[in-house]
Amino acid sequence: MSEVYRLLGGPGSPYSHKVRAVLRYRHLPHRWIVPLGAFRGTGALGEGTEIAGAGKRQVPVIQFPDGSYHSDSTPIIDELEKSHPGQRPVVPDDEGTAFLARLIEEAADEWLPLPMFDYRWNEEADRAFCPRRQMAGWLGAVPEAELGEAAAAFLSRQETLREILGGTAENRPLLQSTYDELLGYMEAHLATQLFLFGSRPSIADFGLYGQLSQYSVDPTTSNLMKKKAVRLFQWVQLMDDASGIDGEWSAADAPLSTGVRGLLKLAGEVALPMLQAAADAHQAGKDFHPMVAEIRGHGFKTIARPYQAHTLLWLKQRYATLDRDTRARIEPALAESGCLPWLTLREGEAEATPSYGMA
Repeated sequence: MSEVYRLLGGPGSPYSHKVRAVLRYRHLPHRWIVPLGAFRGTGALGEGTEIAGAGKRQVPVIQFPDGSYHSDSTPIIDELEKSHPGQRPVVPDDEGTAFLARLIEEAADEWLPLPMFDYRWNEEADRAFCPRRQMAGWLGAVPEAELGEAAAAFLSRQETLREILGGTAENRPLLQSTYDELLGYMEAHLATQLFLFGSRPSIADFGLYGQLSQYSVDPTTSNLMKKKAVRLFQWVQLMDDASGIDGEWSAADAPLSTGVRGLLKLAGEVALPMLQAAADAHQAGKDFHPMVAEIRGHGFKTIARPYQAHTLLWLKQRYATLDRDTRARIEPALAESGCLPWLTLREGEAEATPSYGMA
């Protein structure tokens, strides 16, 4: 077992669980490591540990067999696709299907943390459980006084961040309604099919799983999932280790599944408008400034984050490279879901698109 990946992750990090699940499914030898003491509730992530030594300040961080360290979950997954071609890939063979899967994955990555963050740091049961749970994971065996102090500091930090990211009373109905819709779409989907694009999991399934790995643990969102979507709750347990799953992709011309149609609708009506607002702010030189995204008739107030702009620009670039026949085949679904208007490069966006790759 000479080529072993080392994955440094966090107990409450959906992106860490997403990459770990891909490594498990693809049968790629790896070690899962939570560097104890890498986070103490305040300050920079990784101080005094291997994460900082690798020059990173976020998880997951993966060390490749050649010794190099990398971050950013989606480019990591793509790099693994290149490094291990044909070994249980998670990107569908058909270019059109692959684009739809990537669109859903990016929408999950960028929108679903927002409802999760609001539930996690607003609801009383979550405020009591979540900081202690995560600090216990980061610190290991420590006395109660040390755990309590770290949990209190973490809660205070996250409360401030929640407000910045849009977790406000004004935005809360929109945030919570999208989680409820997701539960409905996926529970209906799982009555007939285990995965989104066939009988095997795709990058879209893993992106969704990463976020739901936390929704299924946090008290309020977990209770809602158990009450309204028990199939989905069990699917999350399955996706944690899908190493025993074999299967096939759906045919390129097969009707889209219930889950895909529902998730595309959430992408087109909710996630992509937010990403476009971030891209517009990026073009205007207003990264990290307050912004308002018009979502379903609601002015969603949040902060403009440049990475969200980048993700939309990368999606637009991918869409632009699809051949005419592929685009013609998937455009009806993109139009019906509301995604299509957000996928055309606007003036200056091509030039502003950064290179895609691992950090």
